[in-house]
Amino acid sequence: MPKSFSRCQLRVSALSLVLSFAAFAQAQMLARPGWAGSGMNAAPWWKHAVIYRADPRSFGGLHGIAEHLDYIHSVGVDAVLLTSLSGDAKLAIDQGSGTMEDFDEIVRRASQESIRVLVELDGTQPDLAAKTRLWLVHGVAGFYVPGANVDQLAEVRKTAGSLGGQRIVIGDADVGGAQSRNSAGPQLVADPKPGTQEKLTASLIRPALEATEQMAEEGRAVPLLLSDGPKLKPSMSRYGDGTHNLEIAKSVAALLMTTRAGAMVYSGQELGLDEAAKEISFATPQKKGEQPAATSVAAENASQTSLLNWYRQLSALSHSNRTMISAATTVLNHDDQKVLAWVRRPAAASLGNPPIVVVENLSSQPVTVSLKADMQNLHLRGSFLRTVLRSDSGMGAMHLDGMTLGPYAVIIGELRY
Repeated sequence: MPKSFSRCQLRVSALSLVLSFAAFAQAQMLARPGWAGSGMNAAPWWKHAVIYRADPRSFGGLHGIAEHLDYIHSVGVDAVLLTSLSGDAKLAIDQGSGTMEDFDEIVRRASQESIRVLVELDGTQPDLAAKTRLWLVHGVAGFYVPGANVDQLAEVRKTAGSLGGQRIVIGDADVGGAQSRNSAGPQLVADPKPGTQEKLTASLIRPALEATEQMAEEGRAVPLLLSDGPKLKPSMSRYGDGTHNLEIAKSVAALLMTTRAGAMVYSGQELGLDEAAKEISFATPQKKGEQPAATSVAAENASQTSLLNWYRQLSALSHSNRTMISAATTVLNHDDQKVLAWVRRPAAASLGNPPIVVVENLSSQPVTVSLKADMQNLHLRGSFLRTVLRSDSGMGAMHLDGMTLGPYAVIIGELRY
């Protein structure tokens, strides 16, 4: 496959490739029978998905992503979104990132790992339809088109829907939400507001989280929360205080991955990389007694309390617990205590299907909070939370009339009585 195209060549080549290799794209999409989104399973895989937005530069190029898809799979993601591929309007793949052969290898290996491959398109560049066709030929499962307007998103979705299987389109919340009630709009909208506030404070995040839930409730769109990205200062650098960096990063992760929205995790975020880190380190010590770098994959794999393993636990919970998968989110107001809390409420709560409560202390001091009145106002029965996950080392049930959380601690518990 040529590395670059003129606009005319790109359009002609893409159209001819669709006709010649549509079967190849279908084979990529249907590589695993029963895979949700394969066309053989009607359940939409993307409605509560974890998407890993991978910058080739973080992996040393596309070849590095292909080599480390087993690691990406271990984070617990449903899809990998490849960003920063195109150098300009003429280049399908920037030569510094790799080749189309590298890309095809990613698709092949991702299929083996049951991971879908998405591609980020530049909505400010021309010939979106031709580029969409080009990538479809290579087996992608969807597109994120930041900067695209409503008409462009509709065009990409129409083209993406021309082949079988569940191919999705992700747009920005400010343009995508209004069009998502019909088949022309994107299925997912990237919503950065809850995770990119200037400060990690409950009074700023709570209204943004309420707006996200309202969007989901009204069916205007399926939100996709994010806190990091190519043009954002890493959340570890943005929110870290130098003392509670790990705890703060865990609270950001819980914010992204425990609501009804999907989550977009940016490469290196799951390791707590700051703005000084250029690549993910997969290096392992070669000498006896030598320790791996603190934020390397080797070091975080070895620590049960690492940020990486916290992301894995959150992903496992969000994929396995039916309340976490689909139940509505009710955000509670404890701004005065610097506490962010919400309840995931099943339509028919019961002992076998209890509500789940998420509580985050967004301050550097311990706090004692009571949720008893909140549960009574919501007509929910319960006197304590049975721990499902917590970011600290605490154990035991947490009573609603007075639970104490350490600095930036997160508690996720089932409401019990």
